[in-house]
Amino acid sequence: MRAVLLGGSRFYLGIDIIAVLCDDGHYRYFHRASILALSGDGRSKMYKGGKAGAGVYQQIINQIPPHEVYIEPFLGGGAILLAKRPAACSIAIDVDGDVIDGWRSDGVLPGVTYIHGDAISYLRKLRYERSTFVYFDPPYLMETRKSKRKLYTYEFGDSGHHRRLLELALWLPCMVAVSGYWSSLYESSLQGWRSISFNAKTRAGVAREWLWMNYPEPVELHDYSYLGQNFREREKITRQKKRWRARLLRMDKLQRYALLSSIAELGDVG
Repeated sequence: MRAVLLGGSRFYLGIDIIAVLCDDGHYRYFHRASILALSGDGRSKMYKGGKAGAGVYQQIINQIPPHEVYIEPFLGGGAILLAKRPAACSIAIDVDGDVIDGWRSDGVLPGVTYIHGDAISYLRKLRYERSTFVYFDPPYLMETRKSKRKLYTYEFGDSGHHRRLLELALWLPCMVAVSGYWSSLYESSLQGWRSISFNAKTRAGVAREWLWMNYPEPVELHDYSYLGQNFREREKITRQKKRWRARLLRMDKLQRYALLSSIAELGDVG
């Protein structure tokens, strides 16, 4: 693939997929349209309702705990699947056959099983481990959208659809996170779930995104690549990590072991 520099980062360009070489030495993969959006160009090419916008996927990934199995039932543009560190096994589901065919033809992500079908019916049949993480990013409830026109080939906007989804989310015996706009339906259905909210840019302007989670604030994260609330803070943390790494390397081996043991104990407390 051809390598280019964009915004100080190195990008490897394929036909539809761009591989980004991150500071941690690992690659993260994005659809070309997502990178155009992140670079401030070609915003109209973003997948409708996708999470590829700057500051959106980072906020979500910073709430995802360690997991072995990752399931994304409403794949669409798959910004979270592409941007986060891969799980040992990933399952990506979409009712739109064209979406699934596009992902299969790209074939860039190892260890991903693509399923064409109804996600809710499929998930009811699976067996789950506690190390499974499910991220729901459905087409949002129609009454919460600024634009009431149809956005997707297969819409999911009425309250009946969302009640069915929320019943499934509450039933799942594993870690679950659900994206959406605030509504009384979500608020009443997900009582007791932890939630965060943040602003996100959309085609219709700035909107308030919500993320509901059925687990406490993680003590550990699955992916530490996007720590920070914004670009400036992430850059600051990156510089701090480099200084900490240098100090660790200068430490006596026994001191380093003692420090790592203390950090592990924090995880045990959580």
